[in-house]
Amino acid sequence: MKKKIAFLNILILICFLFLTGCSSFGDEVTLSSTIELDESGVVDAEIFEALKEENSVITIIGNDGEVKYSWTVFGSDITRPNDLNMGVSVDILDDETVSIKLSSEEDFGFSPVLSLYVPEEWTSKTATVYDSKGNSITGASLTSGNPTIVNFTVKTFGSELMAKGDKNPEIAESDKDNSSQGDKVDNNSKETNNQKGNKTEKDEYLSSAESKKDKYLTDPIPEGKPKPVEPEDTTVNDKKSYTATFFIECSTIFNNLDKLDSSKLEVLPSNGIILEKQTVTFYEGESVYDVLLRLCREKGIPMEASWTPIYNSAYVEGINNLYEFDCGELSGWMYRVNGWYPNYGSSRYQLKAGDVVEWRYTCDLGRDVGSDWNLTGN
Repeated sequence: MKKKIAFLNILILICFLFLTGCSSFGDEVTLSSTIELDESGVVDAEIFEALKEENSVITIIGNDGEVKYSWTVFGSDITRPNDLNMGVSVDILDDETVSIKLSSEEDFGFSPVLSLYVPEEWTSKTATVYDSKGNSITGASLTSGNPTIVNFTVKTFGSELMAKGDKNPEIAESDKDNSSQGDKVDNNSKETNNQKGNKTEKDEYLSSAESKKDKYLTDPIPEGKPKPVEPEDTTVNDKKSYTATFFIECSTIFNNLDKLDSSKLEVLPSNGIILEKQTVTFYEGESVYDVLLRLCREKGIPMEASWTPIYNSAYVEGINNLYEFDCGELSGWMYRVNGWYPNYGSSRYQLKAGDVVEWRYTCDLGRDVGSDWNLTGN
């Protein structure tokens, strides 16, 4: 019976590829159908061979009790098509933690993204994956909601893994003594405001019952969060340099491939990461947008933005040729600084030393990446 199911899966995949004319696409990446794992968890080599030859992307779905999981496999990553056991055992532990056991003891020969649909709503913004010895081996992105979806690239086999939500954002101690500002879908515009004298003047940005939007339609800023700084009020001092951390990822698309513009598959990174987390240098007075623009130019990453006068900020439309609305009508780019999604554009967010900046692609107006300001009318 299991052999019949496997044969039918292969036949369905081959028929799909033939009917969609994949053989004529050359190097174009195409989206294949999904495959449901049977009890054995084994996917036959013929399926991977077809994916490799046709340069396709496929989602392989399985279940372990109440936890659904899926593998996203890019044919371009496959080096040696083999029969593979892609079964996964998942145990839900306390404190936003899951234990993961892969049925395969051997390397797949490629590194797919594993998505775990944990039937809980985690408060963490990110997660870390550890091996059986407690060593951190990779980061994981979280698609917020219930279930919480834990996405990470699998490179370690033969060991029990553990994914645990990160409780505290990575904020350096030096941040406390430096000024900073934030980003809006897209919390990414260009803005800056001279903050001198804020302590003695009425603070138009602070959240209170009497506060209203500012002249650039910015909603009240939560207490303790940095206020926007307008670009025209800022001078960049290239004599003073600091460092911050930048990261760009789009893993939520793996959970929404059915919504993705098919022409964008070829620019979708197979691990969901456009820019690995890295330390960058910036100058006093520069904004999140300033550094993003320079970083993308240096790394050869396509980035397109437009100026939005009504918000006095730049709006990041696309990064790596992935644009707003490419994965549904609620999709686009957002940024997060030190675990917070600013409710104003990225060119109004003035960086400070030690800031951790993440650009994330959302498919649900920020809800799926842990943003809550858009749910309250911001």
